[in-house]
Amino acid sequence: MITERIGNLRAYMHSKRIHAFIIPSTDPHQSEYVADHWKLRAYFSGFTGSAGILVVTKDIAALWTDSRYFLQVEEECKNNEVTLYKQSIPHAPEHIEWICNILDEHSSIGLDYRQFSKAQIDYIQGFTRLKNIELQNLPHFAKEIWTNRPDVPNHSITIHPIEFSGESTASKLKKVKEKIKNQQADFYFFSSLDEIAWLFNMRSKDVDFTPLVTAYALVGKKTSILFCDKHRFSASAISMFQELNISIHDYDSIAAMLPSLTQNKIIITDASSLNYATFEAVRGTFVFENSLAKELKAIKNTIEVEGVKKCMLKDGVALTKFFIWLEKELEKRAISEYEIGKKLEGFRQQREHYIGESFAAIVGYKGNGAIIHYTAPKEDSTMVSNEGILLVDSGAQYKDGTTDITRTVWLGGTPSEELKRAYTSVLKGYIELEQLQFPEGTAGVQIDAFARAYLWKNGLDYPHGTGHGIGSFGMVHEPDQGFATTATTKRGTTPHLANQLTTIEPGCYVAKEFGIRIENVVLSRIINKTKFGVFLSFEPLTLCYIDTNLIDFELLTKNDINWLNNYHKHVIELLGPLLNKEELKWLKNKCKMTH
Repeated sequence: MITERIGNLRAYMHSKRIHAFIIPSTDPHQSEYVADHWKLRAYFSGFTGSAGILVVTKDIAALWTDSRYFLQVEEECKNNEVTLYKQSIPHAPEHIEWICNILDEHSSIGLDYRQFSKAQIDYIQGFTRLKNIELQNLPHFAKEIWTNRPDVPNHSITIHPIEFSGESTASKLKKVKEKIKNQQADFYFFSSLDEIAWLFNMRSKDVDFTPLVTAYALVGKKTSILFCDKHRFSASAISMFQELNISIHDYDSIAAMLPSLTQNKIIITDASSLNYATFEAVRGTFVFENSLAKELKAIKNTIEVEGVKKCMLKDGVALTKFFIWLEKELEKRAISEYEIGKKLEGFRQQREHYIGESFAAIVGYKGNGAIIHYTAPKEDSTMVSNEGILLVDSGAQYKDGTTDITRTVWLGGTPSEELKRAYTSVLKGYIELEQLQFPEGTAGVQIDAFARAYLWKNGLDYPHGTGHGIGSFGMVHEPDQGFATTATTKRGTTPHLANQLTTIEPGCYVAKEFGIRIENVVLSRIINKTKFGVFLSFEPLTLCYIDTNLIDFELLTKNDINWLNNYHKHVIELLGPLLNKEELKWLKNKCKMTH
């Protein structure tokens, strides 16, 4: 099937005199997770992960992705011609130099400008101009090949009420309009879906697991335009937007309307999310800067913070009930990874304001846990028995917040010393970073190593960042703050500020043997103010026991043990009143004090 699709693409390339075609993972909004309509890279390669670039020439189908997905690519592409090219740095455009090296001068590269940002095309042209290689914009290249391609989403839209958002659309737009005025501009253009959902307090289900709306937004000093199909809005929503001088025009009308709207105007936007087709449609002058909406929504207001804390209570109860069920059920029978994931989802569904999963649950038994973004198949899923190690990474979307948690549990038998050393090193890494005090404004790359230091001491490491931002009933991977090993990613260079939600999730993976990860959502908060500035630390919000069966207690310091005891005491105090006697007894046993 994949071979036929690539063959059809090559025939199309030949007809257009194209020598290489680049297919990314993104949509016109540079989204990490995309609607089915935009899953072109998956369609042509068979690789279903969220990050990767497919490059097709007349001889090669090359898939570029980072180490999180190496094992997944090898499995999903083992029966087709797609060849894995391993990126040394996540999201780095290493494929561009490779393409330009193998192509002759005056060759042509095909791509869809809608799927590439202004910044990305500028980078590509920096290489292609050296060999006079032409870029051809071919936005409809898949039309005849992908005949049953899903439509662009058009689900109904709901307004996210202030009881959950904590700030009105009018208040948020006022801040954007002040920015426009201060910079003597005419418009602020937004194309990132999570920023638009936040700014206009609207939610839908256009993207799996993420309550986003497919739209563009042009905010003016007095009036604003939402490019989003009008039939998706209720009459009351349209009326509310009209009162705010916001008009609604169909999503596809943007290409026709932008030239006249922007003629001789000054437009502020973020080059990292502005697609190149839109850039070419604008007839005014751009001012490029980091998105104001991105910066504003990263700082959670009081209502959002209280909302996510309520979500953690709900999630903690669901997880407790789930792990009790898993332990008892495994005494009677083996259970598939897929069924375990669905059962966890079922426990969450019983909680108030539950909307859905925040990503596809990762339930990895033994060696499958080493596949970092593993998804258990519905058919022929690996069977889990009451022995060995199980990694469960999951999360939920509630109206009042978003959750993301990973726990690694021992199901029975005697763990090896290697496994206990790796698990204990991961736990110590988590504790070290969570307890760190650091100056406000410190970038993720400056403190990522604190989570890895003890792992490194034991010759261990993990091939992913140590954490990411998280939204409020929004994206589970919210740009930009987080922790990364290099300054080439936004997570590495973005400053940490007070009242941001971030995950801490160190891990350790041995292919075909085991995967270990411990992950909590934390809130950055002011811990101290000195003559040297404001200092932050992290408050753990996730409420779930940490399995002690895999800990080598001889490797823990007194501080580590105190942290573990205090965390478990905190979990019991908050979850205890929400559990029945049997559940509370079980949880107390899991959280028993250590010395």
